[in-house]
Amino acid sequence: MEKDFKHPQIFSDLLMFYKRYYPIHAGLPKPFRFTTGESILTEVTHCLKLVTLANQCNKNDAMGCAQGSELLGQLRASIEVIRSYLLVAWQLKLLSHGGLYQLTDGLESVSKQATRWQQWFGKRDVT
Repeated sequence: MEKDFKHPQIFSDLLMFYKRYYPIHAGLPKPFRFTTGESILTEVTHCLKLVTLANQCNKNDAMGCAQGSELLGQLRASIEVIRSYLLVAWQLKLLSHGGLYQLTDGLESVSKQATRWQQWFGKRDVT
């Protein structure tokens, strides 16, 4: 019997971010919600995909480790894009200080996990 697939903690944390952001998204003014707000949702969805793909990489060969590391690099870049979009919302006074803190705090946790996981892929001895 095959081993059941399990998402890593980083996936759960991204999902929690999505759940926190979505009610905020619904309350944003239409012009922002349909442009930058939708971009945030798209980036978060892309991040969930990257985590899933990285988790599926073969951790026992060099090619799989390199691919996993590359996917996590993309994840970290997407997280920075999300942060920048949230900062725009805050600068436009569409997002409160508390809302910005809550969302970026969640992203910080995801970013740290991605960094550690990427380092782990880089240190794997697959000889």
